[in-house]
Amino acid sequence: MTGSMHLIEVNDQRILLDCGFYQGRRAETYERNLHFLFEPASIDTLVLSHAHIDHSGNIPNLVKQGFTGNIWCTAATRNLCTYMLMDSGHIMERDVEYLNKRRRRKGEAPVEPIYTQNDVQAAFGQFIGVGLHRPVAIADGVELTFYNAGHILGAA
Repeated sequence: MTGSMHLIEVNDQRILLDCGFYQGRRAETYERNLHFLFEPASIDTLVLSHAHIDHSGNIPNLVKQGFTGNIWCTAATRNLCTYMLMDSGHIMERDVEYLNKRRRRKGEAPVEPIYTQNDVQAAFGQFIGVGLHRPVAIADGVELTFYNAGHILGAA
């Protein structure tokens, strides 16, 4: 499964668990990744379980569309996302560049990348890396503690 994303509502707060990128055929995934089933600005905080793109890959788009809350993850996940999300933004920019050359030849309107490397940079300011086994208040009446999940480096 790709595109992991779970909306949790507790104590009148909206917490998003993961914000993954749907992967597959370009025609199927572009619109699905571009639009959310909720208003990004309505999310109070985000908890990221690990850095795999199917769990973290749509965070820059979420921020681009108005999410301003904290992004809670382990320090290792934050560090991995630095590279993985920048690479994802780079790939999107190059993919759209290629697509738009083809679209121009057909007389079609250009498309925009879902996010760019600049959008990734903007999102990094919201990441908060937390150590394992250290409880942290992430919202009113909501405490989070990360435990090693053993999936990839930083997964919790």
